[in-house]
Parts: sequence; structure tokens; C-alpha cells
Amino acid sequence: MKNCTTCQAQIPDDAIFCDQCGTPVARAAAPLPEPGACPSCGAPITPGELFCGDCGTPLDAPAPGESQALAATPAEPQPAPATPDEIACPFCGASVLASDDFCFACGAALARLGAAEDATQAEAATEPADATATPLATPAPDPSICPSCGASVIPGEAFCEYCGAALVTHVEAATAPAPAGQPTPAPAAAPVAAPKAHLETAAGITLPLKAQGETLIGREDPVSGIYPDIDLTPHGGEEGGVSRRHCKLRLEGGRYLIEDLNSTNFTTVNKKGLTPGVAVPLNDGDEIRAGRVVLTFRMH
Repeated sequence: MKNCTTCQAQIPDDAIFCDQCGTPVARAAAPLPEPGACPSCGAPITPGELFCGDCGTPLDAPAPGESQALAATPAEPQPAPATPDEIACPFCGASVLASDDFCFACGAALARLGAAEDATQAEAATEPADATATPLATPAPDPSICPSCGASVIPGEAFCEYCGAALVTHVEAATAPAPAGQPTPAPAAAPVAAPKAHLETAAGITLPLKAQGETLIGREDPVSGIYPDIDLTPHGGEEGGVSRRHCKLRLEGGRYLIEDLNSTNFTTVNKKGLTPGVAVPLNDGDEIRAGRVVLTFRMH
């Protein structure tokens, strides 16, 4: 055994390449090869070959007429792996260890083979499932539960009394039989109406909200160019510590959401402070405090 000059791993004396890093290994000077033998490894070669069949060394191909006797001699078969830990190099047929990264005889990179086999197995494992498999059935919606807020409703109602969302109902209309030969017209779909909502001040004054988009609540300030949709200045906004841009409400998924806009004196819903920038849903009758101004959210 001898040591590789690059990684210092122990390799056989007759190795041409390191089986750990693939570095070509310098060999001791050997007697001049006989005619018809590889000048690198001494293996018999067939006249006319351009590379050695054992080590891959480029050859100065002799004329086909030379060494005819050697050409007629069949190459010796490579020995079978001696132990389960040995495999045959797919490039030169030499017996190498399964853990080797490079073949000691021809220098071929053996790690690429394992990577290719792993990729093939991974591709086979990720093949799509049978497209003809029966899909899972989707459960029918419960007519007694609002699909928007989850509140219990009476089957047959058109809108949820808690959030105003349109309810999906399945009502069979009694229709007269159509004349023979004429198709029965399909029933017209019921229009989906947006819920109507407003804020109510402590004095009972109604402040309507937008059915679409956002409703900004605060105090009007012409100097700063701020004109909120609902100005609380006439309702005690300045004395109550309402900011110019205090909070906003918006309709989303059939429900109104409220969001504090980093106001100075905070926004609360049912006496619970809101985190600035985080929207929370509102229910009919919820108490909203913008600073010290009390408002009530109404859905009717």
C-alpha cells in the first residue's frame, strides 16, 4: 500500500488513480512494455485501438498488421466482485469498493452513478397518482348556519340577521307545467344585496357607512387637507380626543371590519383596545369608542 500525494489516503501499489479523490498516482518506473501491451498498465491491447481497455491511456495505435498473434489472444475476463462491498466499475470493469468515489484503475467518478440512481428512484416515487381516482365528495352547506359569520339562522331567510350576508337557500317554486315542446325557463337568481350598516351616536344620531370601500372616521382639518367620511367634530370629537385619522371600517366577505389607524387615544370595541393596523370584525350592537366618543354599530 502507498499514500495518495493529495489526500494521503492509502491506495494499492498498482493503483493508477486515488479511489478517494481521483488524483492520478505516479507509478514507479516499469520495464518497457512488450509490443502489443499498454505503456501505462501493461495490459494486452488489440492492434488498432486508440485507448487502453483497462486504464483508458491514449495509445499510438499500431498498424493492424502488427502483433497479429497478440490480437488473436482474447482479453482476460475481469474477476467478479469478491465481497458484497465490492462492485464492478461500469467504465473499465475493475473491482472497486462501493464506498469509493473514483475508480483506482481508470479514474472514473463513481459518485455520479449513485446520484443518478437516487434521482431515478426519487422520480419514480413522485409519479402522480392515478387520475381516475374518485374525488372526495364536497359536503352540502348547512342551511341553518350562516356561511359568512357562522351564526345560527332560520332556514329560508334571505339574509343573516347578525352580519347581513346573503344566505344560500334551496326553495322549490311551484310553477305551472310548461306547454309541450317548450323548455321550462330557469328560475331567476335572487339579487345579492349589500348589508346596510351605520353608526349611532350617544345622542341617537345616525352616521351611515359606505357599502363599498372604506369609511374613514376622524376629525376634519382643512389645514392638513384631511376630510374623513365621518367627521366626529360635531359629536364631541375634539373634546373626546379623536384623531384626524382615527380608525376606518370596511366591508369584507359580508362583514364589516374595524381597524385602528395608530390613533393617539386608541380605539376600543366592547371596551377592548385594538392593535393598530389589525382589523377585527364587528357584530350588530357592538360598542365602539374613538377616544372618549361612544358609538354603536348597527346593521339595520
